[in-house]
Amino acid sequence: MPKPLRMRVTPKVLCYALLDVAGMLVLASGAMWLARGQTLFIPDFPASTPGAVLSVVGGIALMVWAVAGILRELIAQPTDQRADPT
Repeated sequence: MPKPLRMRVTPKVLCYALLDVAGMLVLASGAMWLARGQTLFIPDFPASTPGAVLSVVGGIALMVWAVAGILRELIAQPTDQRADPT
């Protein structure tokens, strides 16, 4: 039975992952404002309902962009780099 391939985490993939986390936080901040009218972490962000809607949309867009970048980077890795060294 062949061993499953392991993907290498490069600095670029790590940066995309951090952007994905930032998108989740922006999304959660906007969703918290829409659900309860309270801010999540940063005081006065978002400060209004339109700002909350924009942060939800921006958070989703940032997450989709980051995940697409991660997938692009992992697919672009040569096959010999994906092999498990053990």
